[in-house]
Amino acid sequence: MKKAENILWQIIDWFLFLGTSAMVVLIFINVIGRYVFSFTFVSFEEIARILFVWCTYLGSAVAMKESTHIRVDIIINLLPPVVRRVVDVLANLLISFILILTIRAMMNLVIMNIANPLPLTRIPYGVVQGIIPAAMAVMLVVNVIHLIQMFQKKPERKEEPAS
Repeated sequence: MKKAENILWQIIDWFLFLGTSAMVVLIFINVIGRYVFSFTFVSFEEIARILFVWCTYLGSAVAMKESTHIRVDIIINLLPPVVRRVVDVLANLLISFILILTIRAMMNLVIMNIANPLPLTRIPYGVVQGIIPAAMAVMLVVNVIHLIQMFQKKPERKEEPAS
């Protein structure tokens, strides 16, 4: 199971690397073409936008895995460890609920837009938007794993200073 998980994250990392690189190259070619040759590839901008959307959502899944999303925890850090753990569990349950709602809503949107092509590349909108429920599903799995790990971990205890 761990091997499959590592392969998934390596594929996502490589897609993020290649997608970001492709965006840079496409935009660079268009800038050079526009200012040097007075010619642009109009579809390059659309492809770069699609890559940007895909990289954003996949990057968000990676941030969820690495727990690097922005979190304001000033008040939470003041709480006793047991209360902090309860708050963390409730927060993760709320996140899971929101992810489920988002997946459901976005699947409906993807199905509605699968037949509507983009104007230049003719790629269906549903393909572009398909990354949203996919990334949300990955985030949901990561969040459930975090919840399981929270229940397996013993709560921290503040040590009393030695007298």
